[in-house]
Amino acid sequence: MSVWEAPFSHAQSKRLCAHLLAKYPFAAVSVLGSTVGGRAIFALHVGAVTGAPVLYVSGFSGRDAAGSLALYRFFDCVCRAVSRDTTLCGVKLRRTLQSRRLVVVPCLNPDGVEICRTGALGAGVYAGLVGRAGADDLRAWPCNARGVALAHNFAYRHTPHPFSALETAGARDACYAGPAPESETETAALARLCRHTPFRQAVLLRGGDGRLFWNAPKDLTDAPLMARVLASAGDFALSQKGEPLLRGSFPAWFAETLRAPAFELAVSDAQPPKTLWQTAQEALLLAALL
Repeated sequence: MSVWEAPFSHAQSKRLCAHLLAKYPFAAVSVLGSTVGGRAIFALHVGAVTGAPVLYVSGFSGRDAAGSLALYRFFDCVCRAVSRDTTLCGVKLRRTLQSRRLVVVPCLNPDGVEICRTGALGAGVYAGLVGRAGADDLRAWPCNARGVALAHNFAYRHTPHPFSALETAGARDACYAGPAPESETETAALARLCRHTPFRQAVLLRGGDGRLFWNAPKDLTDAPLMARVLASAGDFALSQKGEPLLRGSFPAWFAETLRAPAFELAVSDAQPPKTLWQTAQEALLLAALL
């Protein structure tokens, strides 16, 4: 079974989870919760149960389907290296994962994926709401089925409308950020996972312009070096976000809540999933080692 089947869909996510479980008995799949449209949000687990956990997440927007596929590919490659006791990017992962645990949430917003793929009908009971939104092209839908931008629905300087008219042009997901932080089942599920798991760092993979953004507590003096190492691994331009892009964002919330660094890989989404994976793989792997 190929992980590169296109277009990416929620049905494919279910097939991939079943395939990975059958292929790697030491791996695990859990359901964090469900979307507002009733679709399951999957999390993949590998490594020592008591190991220091590292979080990977993608698919805040339906437009990030390539990032979701790349994380499935990442998990598959990690498990293969563990199973065969071989290396990935020169790293012996079986030994590494004796003291690490990787938790991968490939697609936080499967409703958004289905809307981008099939149009308003992909929103299920919210099809009318999506249809009335008047978007010119639903293939670029950046929200969940209720029209909320999950990328800005966290409790960090949250405001329902994080962008003014002048700021919208520079914002990838310039949409309604929800009436309150974690108002959506998707963001509530991810926040619940983070509150219950002492992650040492988080990596968010999304489409973008080839930059690596990072957030960390001011007293975490190693964070700038970690960011430089990850950026050099994928030839990313190093950057930090300011207002208004930080409002309600997951990386800023994660850094403030868990007192741990969060790195956002904005990989060019003009490339196919396999190329995106090849661009990001070394940085993704290094994040598990730092």
